[in-house]
Amino acid sequence: MNREDMLAFLKGEARGIAQMFGPNCETLVHDMTRPGHPILAIYNGTVTGRDVGSTADIFGDIGDYDQTVYLNKDYTNQLVLSRDGRTLKSSTFNVVGEDYHFALGINMDITQLVRAGQQLSEMTATSGELQQTLMQDARSQLEELLRACVSAVGKDPAQMKKTDRMRIIRMLYKRRAFTYQKSVAIVAERLCVSRYTVYKYMHELEKAEAAGSIVED
Repeated sequence: MNREDMLAFLKGEARGIAQMFGPNCETLVHDMTRPGHPILAIYNGTVTGRDVGSTADIFGDIGDYDQTVYLNKDYTNQLVLSRDGRTLKSSTFNVVGEDYHFALGINMDITQLVRAGQQLSEMTATSGELQQTLMQDARSQLEELLRACVSAVGKDPAQMKKTDRMRIIRMLYKRRAFTYQKSVAIVAERLCVSRYTVYKYMHELEKAEAAGSIVED
């Protein structure tokens, strides 16, 4: 394909892509054989504020890099922060023939999408999972209640006898502490006994309550 035919082809491609993706999608064709790589065709040029003939790059009027890096490599789906504060996605594809070297550029302004994504992230952010938070709060309340009961007995759990532990179980039982999830395991660990023992004590208390023989602490 000769230079004119290739240029016509690339212009058609650029025009079609710009139409398909709308006004936030800029497409252009550069002449890479000339200094500054002037623009031969551009569609939706308001994205970067350029026109045909412009030698400004996507970053602004004067790029802070050696533009020859474009000559031998394609760049796809790259993030660009423009000098006017917008966020772009950019791709550049080189097309080289015997008497031509063009570059097809595609620049999508995603500034509003990025902002929307940030807003969605903020709106959907949570400080915790409610069920887990409730469980943690319940455990904290149970542990606080358990500390108070142990303090009331006045002995280290490792030194307690059955009567001491029964007293603590009775206090907890009357305060409905065993309605908390995993309460038996927590109490058993704190009192240095097995869960079976806690269940056994609770069963004895239930029998005593049914018989009307529980003494209030």
